[in-house]
Amino acid sequence: MDKKICLDTDLCIEIIKGNPLVESFIEDFWEFAVFISSVTVFELFLRETDIGQVKNFVDCFNVLDFDEFCAVKASDIFKELKKRGKLVDFRDIFIAASSINYGCELATFNLKHFENIKELKLVNPAKN
Repeated sequence: MDKKICLDTDLCIEIIKGNPLVESFIEDFWEFAVFISSVTVFELFLRETDIGQVKNFVDCFNVLDFDEFCAVKASDIFKELKKRGKLVDFRDIFIAASSINYGCELATFNLKHFENIKELKLVNPAKN
């Protein structure tokens, strides 16, 4: 199990909704280690409804903690993006930093949010 995948919040939301377009993607990657970030957990629990469904979903995954090392990596990413005029939402930076620090590729539909983060390896679920 060499490959590790972190699911971005947008993809998690589609899975929770039962979007059939993501089913084949998920089936392709169950042979790998699949994670979600603690920031994604935060974003998912911002929902006003179906919290039980979110809890059941989160319980299926190992969660990547946003720790001191991720915080330092996030600050480096923020400074680099700011210097290049390519800033994105801080939560996306935190998810990217977690993915990089834990050696995961990031699966997301929001490629534009992450494409300027140099060390981050992206997986486009729409193309799998």
